[in-house]
Amino acid sequence: MADFVLNLSTRIAADEERKPLFHAAEVLRRDIRETLTGRGPENVIRVALDPTLGEEAYRAEVREEEIRLCCGDELGAVYGLLSVSEKFLGVKPLGWWMGLNPEKREKVLIPAQTWQSRAHRVRFRSWFINDEVLFTGWHLEENQRAEVWRRAFEALLRCGGNMVIPGTDREYDGTVLNEMALEWGLWITQHHSEILGARMFGRVYPTLTPSYAQYPEKYEALWQEAIDRYAGRKVVWAIGFRGQGDHAFWDDNDDGYDSDQKRGAFISSVMKRQMELVRKKDPDALFSTNLYGELMDLYRKGMLEVPGEVIRLWGDNGFGRMVSRRQENLNPRVDAMPGEGEPGRNGIYYHISFYDLQAANHITMLQIAPKKIAEELGRLLERGADTLWNINTGSIQPHLFMIDLIRRMWQSGTYDPDRAAAEFALDYYGTETAAGLLTGYAEAAVSYGPHEDDRAGDQYYHWPLRALARALMRGEWDRPVESMRWAAGDRPLREQVRVFAENVRPGIISWGEYARRCRDTEAGLPERAGKRIAQTMGLQGTIHRTGCEALYAFCQACAHEMDGRDLQAYLWTDRALQAAREGLRAMEETSGRFTHLYRNDCFVNVRLTVQVLESVRSWLRIRGDGERMYDWEKAYLTPESEKRVTLQSHRTCQLSDEEMCRLMRGEIEPEEAF
Repeated sequence: MADFVLNLSTRIAADEERKPLFHAAEVLRRDIRETLTGRGPENVIRVALDPTLGEEAYRAEVREEEIRLCCGDELGAVYGLLSVSEKFLGVKPLGWWMGLNPEKREKVLIPAQTWQSRAHRVRFRSWFINDEVLFTGWHLEENQRAEVWRRAFEALLRCGGNMVIPGTDREYDGTVLNEMALEWGLWITQHHSEILGARMFGRVYPTLTPSYAQYPEKYEALWQEAIDRYAGRKVVWAIGFRGQGDHAFWDDNDDGYDSDQKRGAFISSVMKRQMELVRKKDPDALFSTNLYGELMDLYRKGMLEVPGEVIRLWGDNGFGRMVSRRQENLNPRVDAMPGEGEPGRNGIYYHISFYDLQAANHITMLQIAPKKIAEELGRLLERGADTLWNINTGSIQPHLFMIDLIRRMWQSGTYDPDRAAAEFALDYYGTETAAGLLTGYAEAAVSYGPHEDDRAGDQYYHWPLRALARALMRGEWDRPVESMRWAAGDRPLREQVRVFAENVRPGIISWGEYARRCRDTEAGLPERAGKRIAQTMGLQGTIHRTGCEALYAFCQACAHEMDGRDLQAYLWTDRALQAAREGLRAMEETSGRFTHLYRNDCFVNVRLTVQVLESVRSWLRIRGDGERMYDWEKAYLTPESEKRVTLQSHRTCQLSDEEMCRLMRGEIEPEEAF
């Protein structure tokens, strides 16, 4: 039997009145145009729906004149069409997000064969594209922003996903994106702060106290608005009750709910009411609830009653472990692993991107070893948490290897870390030699606490540094920075800076070595593959290294200033500033598809760290350089023949901080304060 010749003349025959089939067919047509150059026989890829195959299933049969895709439903058709791209055109699931363009060929010969879908280990496989702030600044034009979201949905489908929470608290955009996701055939759900997908009470009624007890009709009207929009569609409804943000409702207004028993009973009653409202319009509705934060604590204490048909989503701490998250200085680490024999249906809310304004990873990859992630997710599957996985992916691009690991887990339920890294490296960098950069990333991470998962992400360098700077300039030297007790203890600023310095000092070496390995690997690759190394793992290594250097140097500056050594504090602050600027430059130098990706880096905000350090450096000069702002210049940079002339203080304008520091770098060596 002759081969099927995939070429520019190949047609796709599908019922494109169905939006999911339309989008998938358009993606395959685009992939054909972008990878093939030649025309040939006018053959066809034909999609036929056959419900007997079951949900999300497909079977492909290749003959000379056609590839016939028999599909159980719309999602099965989407997966089937995308499988042609991956199997025969070389389109990788995350290729667009890696800046990868498939190899050009004239045509592809496909021998007679069959292939079919495989069952996934997890039923609902969701990305929560959460705190997606990099999307906001990356593209300012509306059509380009829409293209990013289309590419996000496409990548999710290519990774075998079938559900999404498209963005966070976006009001109008959120509605538009939900509709877009449904058109692509995806299920939608909601996160733990946006119950039922309703608009936030505090936004609609900004002058009213956010109290369900006081305004039940207003809350229920908002819920009903969302129910009316999505009832009967592909939705898993998130139920529960929290405050106007990522916190407990009693932080906004307790209404007398001043005990765990009262709080748990109230939330339980609200969930039942929410289910009642939904089922009036959607009798077959599916529900989930997030056992996250304060809700996990109430559930563990037996104070929260979750109806048996509701999917329980167990949340990690943002650092890969199934324990409750740290909030401010409180870190109870309540066990969040489902118990053996946990009743009902269970799933997870798991972070590969996180932000806590303390130590999390947001613009860099999760700093936990792939082996540890596999072990934790494997235990969850053993405990039956396989109904719904809601994976917090942040802005997607910084987290691609972790996304790939999750893809493997929800498909088969396991992965070998070394093999996964080798295959990822081969797919996206063209060589398995880059695998060590993926598995070695977590080994370079800074440890800041007693637990195995106390590993510093990008926020660990910048949020503490700015908090320490504020305390230094306010003269709060003999008491702790309250917000830093979680990391440096209940001790004066003088001692807190020492703790931070000791924590990040090893990271200067480990991340420096990691960055060197990235450069060496990059140098041995073709230009385009090397650039992908530079703009992914190389950049992330630089962000970590410069973060460690900046925080360490500033801790030295703080110690010197508190000892009355203004000039040394000035020089160390300048050193911290140069490190922060280097990190910012590396982020700003991303190019090609990812130009401006970090323009709205507002959750780490390296740019703000630069501004703070510039301000501290100027403040130190004002404090220490005399009334005429010339003492340091005269003492260290003026020739000896001029120093004794006192007829006038100087003959030129005083040096700027930039000029002063540039000249002093070669004249005065900063001294270690501890």
